[in-house]
Amino acid sequence: MNIWKVIKNEGYNNAFLIDSNGKQRFDKDSDYMEINDSPHLRTLRIEFAEKGFPDIMNYWGTNGAIIVNSKVKDLIEQCYGTSSIQFLPCVCTNCQNSKLWVWNVCEYHNLLDIDNSICDRIHNLQGKEVIKSVEKYVFRKEAFMLDFFKIYLEERKYTTYLFVTDRFKKIMEENNVTGLSLEKVYSI
Repeated sequence: MNIWKVIKNEGYNNAFLIDSNGKQRFDKDSDYMEINDSPHLRTLRIEFAEKGFPDIMNYWGTNGAIIVNSKVKDLIEQCYGTSSIQFLPCVCTNCQNSKLWVWNVCEYHNLLDIDNSICDRIHNLQGKEVIKSVEKYVFRKEAFMLDFFKIYLEERKYTTYLFVTDRFKKIMEENNVTGLSLEKVYSI
């Protein structure tokens, strides 16, 4: 059994979040920590690449969230419902006929075995030592009971990556979903 993190998929189109002046911008991490009952419409610009338009697209607006099309949105809702996830509507300035959403997982779990993981630590502004990033992930066995999740780094919500298990990967592969790129980070 494996745990994977969703990573950038080289060669496919990228979606950029832009402001009203057409300049690239990034969402605040805090926008992705809780479910928002009335999320604002996000404006995207697509950077076209040789492999074309995938079902799942790299999103350069925030980490830990990805752009999905209607096929993937419907598949996720059919398999998992909408509890602890949200689809943030998007409009694309240079590809108006596309229905796209930012898929955000809002449920965080304390699944990282910090004692056995290799973590980079820093001192925050208050002088407290905190985890900056994770070099080697070791997960508790409960992680394998989920299909996708985000984690806590100690008491901080870690918005940097979305993690998935083999079950999620298999569902995407069985439904010929394109554009999903994964890096194996832990196996048992």
